Order: sequence, then structure tokens, then C-alpha cells
Amino acid sequence: MRAVAPVFQVYRLSADQPVWWRMVSPNGRGLARTVAPHATVDAAHVAIAVVRLRVDQLEASLRLTERARWRWTLCLDGQPLVESAGDLDRRVRCDHAWRNFVSLAPTASVDPVVHTFRIAGEPRLMSLRGSV
Repeated sequence: MRAVAPVFQVYRLSADQPVWWRMVSPNGRGLARTVAPHATVDAAHVAIAVVRLRVDQLEASLRLTERARWRWTLCLDGQPLVESAGDLDRRVRCDHAWRNFVSLAPTASVDPVVHTFRIAGEPRLMSLRGSV
């Protein structure tokens, strides 16, 4: 069986919002995400390219959250670029997670589709086709 590589996705929360990127595993779980939003889709793609090309130069920092969970951040020249997609229960898992991202990022593909995710609790737009 051939392993499936993770993929970078570019997404926004609504049509008029800035864009973000994240890397997801083949089963759809988030592995990492950008620290800050990007003004355009092209800017997000450039940011992904920078991370992929300079991943070996990223410096990791791990921190304990207020809820006694662990998060990681990767910085380039002191500027935070990548962070964990979520909190982790143990420091050793946090350490493994950022190292896993660094090993997978250079070969991860980039999804060409820009995804739009609805914010929980936000009303959906209904189609009025067929209404009088």
C-alpha cells in the first residue's frame, strides 16, 4: 500500500475575508496552519512556498497553554510563520508534531482549490431559485 502525503489547503471563512493556509493529513485532520492571514490567495501560495523551501531553517518553540496543553510555533528569522493546528496533550507529542510537519512539508502537495468554510453559528445563505 502506498502512503498518501498530506496536502496544503488555502481557505477563507467567507468570500470577503482574508485567506489562510493549513496542512492536513490524508484523513483531513489539521497538522499545521499559518500564524497570520494573507490578503490574497497568491500571497498565501507564496507563504507556503517560503515554508516549503526554507523549512530546514525554521526554529521551533513549544509552550504550555492556560489549559495545560501544548502548542508549537515555527519561526523564520524570529518571525512566527507556522503553528500547530490544535493543542496537544503532552510535550512529547508536541515535539513529535512539529518535527513531523518539518519532514512532511517539503513534499506535501498544494490543493489548487480555495476552500470556504462557514463559521459555526453563522447563518447559511439560502437559494431563492424557484421563489416568486
